[in-house]
Amino acid sequence: MCIIAVKPAGIKMPERDQIEIMWHNNPDGAGIMYSLNGKVYIEKGFMSLSGFLANIERIKTLVNLDSIPVVLHFRMASTGGVTPENCHPFPLTCSEKVIRELQCVTELGIAHNGTIAGYGNSRLSDTMQFIMLQLSPLSRAMPEFYKNRYVLEAIANETRGSWLVFLSGDGRLVTLGDFFIEHKGMFYSNKGYQERPCLCDVYLKKDQMTENKMEGNKRYKCKKPLVWADSLTNAYLTDEEGNVQDVEDNTWMIDREGQVYVWDPKLDAAVVFPSMKMEVKGGEQWIFLTDQAVMTEIFE
Repeated sequence: MCIIAVKPAGIKMPERDQIEIMWHNNPDGAGIMYSLNGKVYIEKGFMSLSGFLANIERIKTLVNLDSIPVVLHFRMASTGGVTPENCHPFPLTCSEKVIRELQCVTELGIAHNGTIAGYGNSRLSDTMQFIMLQLSPLSRAMPEFYKNRYVLEAIANETRGSWLVFLSGDGRLVTLGDFFIEHKGMFYSNKGYQERPCLCDVYLKKDQMTENKMEGNKRYKCKKPLVWADSLTNAYLTDEEGNVQDVEDNTWMIDREGQVYVWDPKLDAAVVFPSMKMEVKGGEQWIFLTDQAVMTEIFE
């Protein structure tokens, strides 16, 4: 299951930590599309978080992304393999060469979340084939099909259980599916934009049936990106007495705010460890290694 993030014109781009969460929940590649001057610009195939973040910052130096419609896509591969070319968004085309391009300018861009039954193979994803075999021929008969309510209804019926976004050169955003969860003016195809709450609650009695309730008021709180302390390059851990802690035993983890966690093998989760602190060498800035972070269950 992928996630699509839809940003209408005039809404601020999501913060860096929001993008990190979407990536770690859907780590099989990312892409971005935006409309400008009557065209849709697509840049995709980013297989590392740092590369994707750097590209967004590069685009920001050229374009005011806050002022225009933008669509972000983070992929969780289903069909077609984990490759840069299979990342979303895609242009509207019948050409395999064009649809696999990592950068392109088009009249209509498309992003998809879900699986379209009957489409996809070892080379092309279900979305790519659906665009090439269905949407491209449709556009020849009706170039602005995405403006016709009845055609959109037919597409929604054919892709039932999916979410789709169309972005046209004139800035029109069209969403299909049970869209969308609204958060700070943006719209998301699922809850993968947030630190995930635990979905496997245990209810022992009827009066305990409240969200995330576990025996003894303990619960798996969420998943969030953490890095293992043994990957630190400019920081170290100290206990309450100021003693430097050995981090080579795969015990300690850290979040982007510098909070320290201890890994509990029995719980198979990380637990906040407030008596341990992270110290940065020589007063340098704390560097959160985004490409080394992993989504980790938190227990409290």
